Amino acid sequence: MIGLLSSSSTWKAFLWMLVAGACAILMGISGRELSSEMGLFQVMFCRNVIALSITVVALFLTGLSGVRTRFIKRHVFRNLVHFAATYLWFVGIISIPMAAVFALEFTTPLWTAILAALWLKERLSLSRVFGIVIGFIGILIILRPGIAVVHPASLAVIASAMGLSVAYVITKSVVHEDSAWTILFWMNLIQIPLSLGLSLPHWVWPSDALIPWVFGIGIAGFGLHLAISQAMTHADASVVVPFDFLRLPLITVVAWFMYQESLDVFIFIGAGIIVFGNAIILNSEAPKKARFT
Repeated sequence: MIGLLSSSSTWKAFLWMLVAGACAILMGISGRELSSEMGLFQVMFCRNVIALSITVVALFLTGLSGVRTRFIKRHVFRNLVHFAATYLWFVGIISIPMAAVFALEFTTPLWTAILAALWLKERLSLSRVFGIVIGFIGILIILRPGIAVVHPASLAVIASAMGLSVAYVITKSVVHEDSAWTILFWMNLIQIPLSLGLSLPHWVWPSDALIPWVFGIGIAGFGLHLAISQAMTHADASVVVPFDFLRLPLITVVAWFMYQESLDVFIFIGAGIIVFGNAIILNSEAPKKARFT
C-alpha cells in the first residue's frame, strides 16, 4: 500500500477513496437505520431526492448545459438496472453483516470484465481471465458453500454487484460524451418516480429521530459518486481499486460498535483475494481516466 502512495496525485486519489469509503459506510448505516420505520423503496427515494437536489444546485453553478445527452434510452435502461441493483444492495445491508455486503460488492469489476467482453467486445486476455478466476475463489471463501449456510441476502448482494456491472458497462458506452454530472443527474431523475411509485402504498413519515439519517443517506449517495469520480481523475483504476479495500476494516469497526457485529476473518481473506483479482483485471486494461460508475 505504501508503495502505491509515491506521488501527490496518488495521495489525492487515496484521500478521495477514504471519502468514498466514509460515504459508503454512511449510506449503509443510514439505510439500516431508516429501514426500522420505512420500506426500502422509500429509503431509496430519500436518497435520490436529496442527491438530485445537490446535483441541480451544482449544475446551476456550473451550467445546466451539462444535463444534455444523446443517449436517453441508454440512461433509462442503465437506471432501471441500477435501481434494482441498489435495492438488492439494501436488502443485504438490513439482512447480513455489513462487512459481508461490502466484501461481496467488491465483485463488481469481475462481472464488468465478463460483460465488457460479451457486450462491448473487449478482448478477454489471459490476465483478465486469471483475475476473474482469482476473484471467484475469493467469493467462495466468503460464502463457504457446503461448510456454512449461504444466506439468501448474500446471493442478493452478488446479484446487486452483477447489476452494477451492467450499469458500469453502459456508462462506458456513453462516458465519451456525457459528463459525470450528466450521468448523476439522469440517474437520480429517472429513479425518483420509480422509488416514489413503489413506496407510496406503504409510505411512512419518518420520526424526528430519523431526520438526520434521511439527509445522511442523500448526502452519502451524492458524495460516494463524486469521490470515486475525483479519485479516478488523479490515478488509474488499477491504482485506485486497492484503496477501496480500506472501507472493509472501517465498516467492520463501525458495525461492531453500532450493531455488535462480530469479525469474520474469512470475509477479510476473501475480500482481499477479490480485490487482488480486481487489480489484475484493471491492470490488464489500457490506462483510462474513468468517471462515474
